[in-house]
Amino acid sequence: MTEATSESDEVGGITRKSPPDGGIVATTPYSTFPRSQKRWITFIIGVAMMFSPLSANIYLPSLPLLQRDMHTSTQLINLTVTAYVILQGIAPAFFGELSDKVGRRPVYVISFGIYVAANTGLAIQNRYAALLLLRMLQSLGASATVAIGYGVVADIATPAERGRVLGPAMVATNLGPILGPVIGGPLADKAGWRWVFWFLTILGSVFLLIVLLFLPESCRSVVGNGSIPARGWNRHWMSYISGRPPRKRPGEEVEAVGLEKDSQPLAKRVKALLPNPWKSLRLLFQKDTSLVLSISAMFYMTYYIVQASIPELLERIYGFDETTVGLCYFAIGFGVVIGGYVNGKCMDFNYRATAKIIGFKIDKVAGDDLRKFPIERARSRFVVVYVLLHTACLAGYGWSLHQKIHVDCPLILQFGLGFLATCIVQTFNTLLVDIHRNTPSTAAASANIARCALAAGGAAVMQPLLGRLGEGVFFSVLGCVSGVPGWGLIFAIRQYGMA
Repeated sequence: MTEATSESDEVGGITRKSPPDGGIVATTPYSTFPRSQKRWITFIIGVAMMFSPLSANIYLPSLPLLQRDMHTSTQLINLTVTAYVILQGIAPAFFGELSDKVGRRPVYVISFGIYVAANTGLAIQNRYAALLLLRMLQSLGASATVAIGYGVVADIATPAERGRVLGPAMVATNLGPILGPVIGGPLADKAGWRWVFWFLTILGSVFLLIVLLFLPESCRSVVGNGSIPARGWNRHWMSYISGRPPRKRPGEEVEAVGLEKDSQPLAKRVKALLPNPWKSLRLLFQKDTSLVLSISAMFYMTYYIVQASIPELLERIYGFDETTVGLCYFAIGFGVVIGGYVNGKCMDFNYRATAKIIGFKIDKVAGDDLRKFPIERARSRFVVVYVLLHTACLAGYGWSLHQKIHVDCPLILQFGLGFLATCIVQTFNTLLVDIHRNTPSTAAASANIARCALAAGGAAVMQPLLGRLGEGVFFSVLGCVSGVPGWGLIFAIRQYGMA
């Protein structure tokens, strides 16, 4: 017989008691946030995550105007785009890890404060050096939101419901690449490029005010499951305005873990709170994490290459002008939006199906201990089918362009590629957060580094290879380069994930 004593488990950044048989006693909920408040939080983080792709894409129609007004070359203006992407990969390594320590709210406030200041500077500057520097600062402020957003989802949603929570957030996020060119083109054409940045300044300021007023702290190392009152800058302003400070809910308190205790020396506490980007970089070299990151990064790279090649291909093959090319982005954009929403539902369905197959009882109140559940198999269920369809769509897309088939065909395939790539990337990003349950934003930041690095490399070799191989061969090879290793990595994850 086992000894009749209980042991303490740390799961998802909180401390809970386990009975002698190892099952989790659902005496406390995983999150005390009511469903209506979870929806509100999901909406806020979805909009926050939209700012990075929106800022990247709304800028592109202004490039010719900026080149003319700054009296510089195309190469130097394109460098402002490259600089944005580089900071897009680096920034989450600092802010994501910091948000796991001090909380989500303070980091949102810092990042959007930087973002608003950068856009204000971009709107009034007149020199290329200032444009380049402030674009980097703009990216620094906007790009951390994706990593923090995944952390918030892990804070408030049990593994069984993360797909349902993440799906709507990703819909808002994926609107950024669609809305960016649609807003940026007419705004730059009618009002001038400065109003593109004034628009972002106004939008960022309004959103920063919403965060300050309404966004509650959710970080489990700060407020546990939401039952521990937030203090200081972790507390939203409406709690001060209403005059009713948050109180502990009797019987639902969960101890927050992860921060240094107040009894520690000040210097040690300050050092512990300093962001350490090496933690995100180190995850890239962990065996299990690297497999998940590789799949996510490879299929993001293919999506980025397809998206980046659209203007040149459609203009050269079909003779489209800039406005028509911009409208064609709706195909892949809507594929991404719908894929993000549908895949959220599918992930929760796969979780429940896997639990039913193995006879695992899902704890919808306190959340499941994923050390006792094959989360890798649940998340990757049917993903091999997605990869197969993605490979076929990519090859078909290339040959439809090569044969100059009616534009409806490549646009439909663009929709399919956006849908499938989003399903694959979102699935493995969620798995990454699942397996790094105590530091979800740090893990999401490492995924961002891998994605941006591979996407930048793919974009660099895209044009030379397209010119040498042709559209059909290039996209067929690209499908094999992502699909064949993808199948092997998925097999390894499913086979050895619980080892």
